[in-house]
Amino acid sequence: MPIWIMLGATLLWGTSSAALAAVDGALTSSALVAAAGGATLLTVAAVRGQRPLRVFAETPWLYVQLGALEAANLLLFVAALKCGPLPVVVPLHLTAPLLLLGAAIVRGQRSMSALVGVEFLLVAVAIVVAAGGSTDIGTGRAVLGCVLAVGSAICVALLVSLIARESAQRPTVASAGWQLAIASVLGAVLIASDPPNASVVWSMVLIGALLLGPGFVLYWLGLRHLDATTASILGLNEAVFAAVVGALFTNTPITLGAVVAGVLVLSALLLREGLSAR
Repeated sequence: MPIWIMLGATLLWGTSSAALAAVDGALTSSALVAAAGGATLLTVAAVRGQRPLRVFAETPWLYVQLGALEAANLLLFVAALKCGPLPVVVPLHLTAPLLLLGAAIVRGQRSMSALVGVEFLLVAVAIVVAAGGSTDIGTGRAVLGCVLAVGSAICVALLVSLIARESAQRPTVASAGWQLAIASVLGAVLIASDPPNASVVWSMVLIGALLLGPGFVLYWLGLRHLDATTASILGLNEAVFAAVVGALFTNTPITLGAVVAGVLVLSALLLREGLSAR
């Protein structure tokens, strides 16, 4: 059941990514999506009696950390996209599962074996395939873009680990709402750098309220029962779902890469489940 919840989260996020790709000026206005998602979730939490202000007051530092990591991830990834190269920046941004796997081995939480090596390989290939498969790295600004993309991946890995540790003890809707709300405030500098027009604002609000916000709720729910590494591997499906949804709504064929990436992610997950059961 937790796996299906996490897949639902990545489906919503993938759909939101595909929608954002179709909106001109969405890149620097993406903080508006977080703001709309956060405001929607906090409103829902208040209606459900979760008392969002009290939730925040109990552990303000936790939500500041979550919001700061989310904002840093956003700022670093946007900066990386501006530096390029895109086919390399995107897969580097998706390397959080590899970072978490590596950290688990270094900490002694997992032992290195042939099967773990295969798991690494499956995830790595899935990342490259999902992002288009190009490995052409230039110099100068391109190198800076790669460094920034790795920075964003580190933020994602820290975020997943923090939520996995705290999700079972916190009200889901209010917590997800505060994460997005604080991230939107800290990421507002992107909006100031390129103010959007009214149509873009409304598009951002709808995407945040209907897709991103609900996706975060499902993500928090899923992490109540999944470890950070498994969740981050499942998170790779966001890129797969984005490709599929984009293809469906633009009348273009679904790429072979999206299908292969999905199969690789599933294979890595099944292998991980098998290793956990041993």
